[in-house]
Amino acid sequence: MSNVTEDNSNLVFNRFTPKNLTPKQCSFIQKILKKYILGMFICKKGGDILYSYQIEHTLKIDLISNFIAALSMFGEENVGQIKRIFIEGINIEMNIVSKNDLILVSLFRPNMIKDHLEDEAKKILNKFYSLYKVQIEQGKTNLSIYLKFDDEMCHFILGYLTRIGAYKENYEELK
Repeated sequence: MSNVTEDNSNLVFNRFTPKNLTPKQCSFIQKILKKYILGMFICKKGGDILYSYQIEHTLKIDLISNFIAALSMFGEENVGQIKRIFIEGINIEMNIVSKNDLILVSLFRPNMIKDHLEDEAKKILNKFYSLYKVQIEQGKTNLSIYLKFDDEMCHFILGYLTRIGAYKENYEELK
């Protein structure tokens, strides 16, 4: 389980066992993530969710996945052009990146720094595809197959937070 000892329903890393992170570092990252990120998922173009990482559990990612899949039915060119969707009533932005017949959707609050977000999403999709190419090509959609991606996702999130300068704040006190 997690390195952070708090109520599991409130943990960002409740499925993760991050390597090379102290409990204080996990706690710090958790605070940053809860402030900005609501979740992310990787799905096939048809809408089948392969991997999800959800912080805000009230979001219905299966419905969002189907919505994104419906958009992709208009053609790959259209989904490629849709990079960000803002949902005003619930104050959520969605960043959408498509590659290798996979779609990565990041759900976040509008006040999040978006620098390098698309680059990082492409890296995530490349890594996911390289690790699970065989399973994806065989059409396997059992989520348990892809849960092992948690550790990779944790490192991508940490890398992104470091890249935008959010993680190095107070870093010395976390050692």
